[in-house]
Amino acid sequence: MKKLTLASALLVLSCATAFAADPVRGRQVYEKVGCYQCHGWQGQGANTGPKLAPQPMAADALASFIRNSQETLMPAYSADLVSDRDVADIHAYLVSIKPPPAAKDLPLLMQR
Repeated sequence: MKKLTLASALLVLSCATAFAADPVRGRQVYEKVGCYQCHGWQGQGANTGPKLAPQPMAADALASFIRNSQETLMPAYSADLVSDRDVADIHAYLVSIKPPPAAKDLPLLMQR
């Protein structure tokens, strides 16, 4: 079973790199399939799902997790529900999310 899981992850990664990932489309897919419901609108995480961005996990790790998350509270998404292109685009969206400013850079927080 582990060999099949690794093979699936490698297949997803090889298919995902066959085309340029689109972060704009990735955001649309992220919202359409409901990732935001557990991980927040910008992947910031919530009490229902871990932080995904900024600085997401590697594309192959994300693809493997999306496809093979049966042992977690997150449902596994088959390629019928979320295509390999969708996964690559979601990853591109997560990579495109910039970190928030540091507290020292927010004037309202510095006022007394």
